[in-house]
Amino acid sequence: TAALVNLLIGIIIGALEGYYGGAFDLIFERIKDILWYVPTMVFMTLFQMYFSKSMGPLVAMFFGFIFFGWISSSSTVRAQFYRYKGQEYVMAARTLGAKDRRLIFRHILPNAAGYIITASVLSIPGTIFSEATYSYLGIVNLNSATLTSVGAMLSNGQAALSTYPHCVFFPALFLSLLLICFNIFGNGLRDAFNPSLRGSEE
Repeated sequence: TAALVNLLIGIIIGALEGYYGGAFDLIFERIKDILWYVPTMVFMTLFQMYFSKSMGPLVAMFFGFIFFGWISSSSTVRAQFYRYKGQEYVMAARTLGAKDRRLIFRHILPNAAGYIITASVLSIPGTIFSEATYSYLGIVNLNSATLTSVGAMLSNGQAALSTYPHCVFFPALFLSLLLICFNIFGNGLRDAFNPSLRGSEE
């Protein structure tokens, strides 16, 4: 869910940056530079300290991921818009009187959709690994009667690692397989949308 929200926010901001450029692009690039160089763990810790009691740790973590998670997707969309907005078919549509909204949603975004979707799917493993890391370190506490986390399971099993190693082995195996599956799925989407990149590593 967080990845989908980040993608939607990134598409909106990145499309406006890439299409209009100028002062709008400059301002948002400086905002992203500031957020990018602040450690994400600081943001997540602050969100958990001030919002976990009122909203719950899961919702606080969700908003923590959204707060800085859109930066990567917006940069991807921005780069694709800069790539396609100068193409001949876009210039022809503009000459024929097409409005900005039509140029964005009918001519540029559909052509960039393949790369954007692929990049978004490949970002999901990073979100999963970050959540497991925060849970393992105790920054996010998702332990409850109905909820748990792989990171929390790894943290709890660490105390019994010498006597019951399976308590750590199986959560670690599950996390590894999950990350590998998403990466393979993302690479498959990349090959499907752009066969010329088939077999290459990014």
